[in-house]
Amino acid sequence: MNTKNTLKTTAALLGLGLLLTGCAQDGANANGAAASESPATQASALQASETWAKAAQDGMTAAFGVLHNSGTADVELTKVEDKAGNVIQIHETTGNGADAKMSQLDGGLKIEAGKDAILEPGGTHLMYMDLKAPLVASETGQLTLVFSDGSSTEVPFEVRNFTGAKESYENHEGMDHKNMDHESMNHDG
Repeated sequence: MNTKNTLKTTAALLGLGLLLTGCAQDGANANGAAASESPATQASALQASETWAKAAQDGMTAAFGVLHNSGTADVELTKVEDKAGNVIQIHETTGNGADAKMSQLDGGLKIEAGKDAILEPGGTHLMYMDLKAPLVASETGQLTLVFSDGSSTEVPFEVRNFTGAKESYENHEGMDHKNMDHESMNHDG
């Protein structure tokens, strides 16, 4: 066998192998999935930032932040939980000023592909309905966000003192407040 031909054949095969390996790495991740595919779950597409919750001793309070959908498909936040077992609802605010009303969002919070859901005072937010334990300023809590595909992710929320927005948490339409002690709740923010 000719040594010169063997070297040429070996070099050609090595070059072809490197070329194919390079092409495969450009279009796939470590799991072999194409880089342009959506994340495996809705939760894996979520990026949370600027997250915080309003400090409160008892009663109602809320959590805020930015939820970014980094995927190529829409996601839907359907439920929020925490380890303390608090009831946390996804709320929206409609109207302005004295006419503004907060209510539980019908269905889940849809976040379009590549877009943000802004959770803010006076807008959409995560509402703690009746705290089981105080949320203390400078501590960090964890909320579990659950999506319509059943996936979930834990997100840290820094607890802060906040006196703005002056929301009133009374008179939510369709909510049972008869067992809540509204006299002891701080409705002034």
